[in-house]
Amino acid sequence: MTATGIFIDSREPSNITSLKFGGIPVAVTMLDCGDLWASCDDGQMLIIERKTPGDLLGSIKDGRLFQQCAAMHERSKWAYVCVTGTLAHSLDGHIVAENRTTGWRLDDVWGALLSVQEMGVAVVTCQSDSHYEDAIIRLARRERGETKVIQPRTQARILTAQEQVLTSLPGIGLERAGALLGRFGDASHAIAWLTWLNSLEEISGIGDRTKEGVRKALGLKSTEWLTVFYPEAAEYAAKELIKQEEVAPVLAMPAQN
Repeated sequence: MTATGIFIDSREPSNITSLKFGGIPVAVTMLDCGDLWASCDDGQMLIIERKTPGDLLGSIKDGRLFQQCAAMHERSKWAYVCVTGTLAHSLDGHIVAENRTTGWRLDDVWGALLSVQEMGVAVVTCQSDSHYEDAIIRLARRERGETKVIQPRTQARILTAQEQVLTSLPGIGLERAGALLGRFGDASHAIAWLTWLNSLEEISGIGDRTKEGVRKALGLKSTEWLTVFYPEAAEYAAKELIKQEEVAPVLAMPAQN
C-alpha cells in the first residue's frame, strides 16, 4: 500500500504545507475536515487531524476534538488523530506540554483519547512535527483489508472437569493429569491411586513425595487412603490390609449406574 496523493489544509503552518512526502503529488487547499487527506492506491482515503500536545489539550477542553473526529469519521473509516509530540507527565500525574506542567491529569487526557477511539478514530503519535511526514507515509502503507487473520501464539484449550479436579491437587500439573487419566481413565481412580503409598503401579514423575502432598491436601491420616469401591477393588484392599496390617481405608463410593 502507498499514498498516491496528499491534500494539506491551507490553514496548516508553513512547515507542514511545505512537506514533499517523497515526491508524492501534494496539493494545499481548504479541507472540509481534518488537516491532511491521503489518497491511497487501494482506493481508500485517510483523513488525519494533526495535534501538537498543547492544541490537543485545548481541543479537549472546548470540545473541538470530538466534533472534528465525528466529521472525519463521517467522511472516512480510516480517520486518525496524530499527536506530534510526547504526552509527558510529572511525578504527580499532570501533563507536561511545551516544557510546562499543566493542570491536566494524564488519566483525564487518556480518557478523552479513549473516547475518540471508541468513536472509530485511531490515535497515533510521532515525536514532533518534523516526524509527521514519515508518520503519514507509514499510515498509508498499512494493510487495510476488511478482515485481519491473526494466528494466536498458542492454541487455547479449556480444561475438562476431570483435568480441573486433578490439577487442583499439589504437584499435579496438566501433563501429570493427562498421564493419570490416560492410565486410569477417570479422576476418581486416579485420585484413589494417588493416596496409596508404595503401590506396585508406577507413573513416571509421580512418586511417594507427590502422593504425600496429595494425601496431606485431602486431609488423610497415615492409616487412611481412598479407593473406588467395587468387588475387585474391595478384594485388593483386603489383601493390602492383611499385607500391611493397616486399619480400614476411607472408601469413596461411586455413583450407582
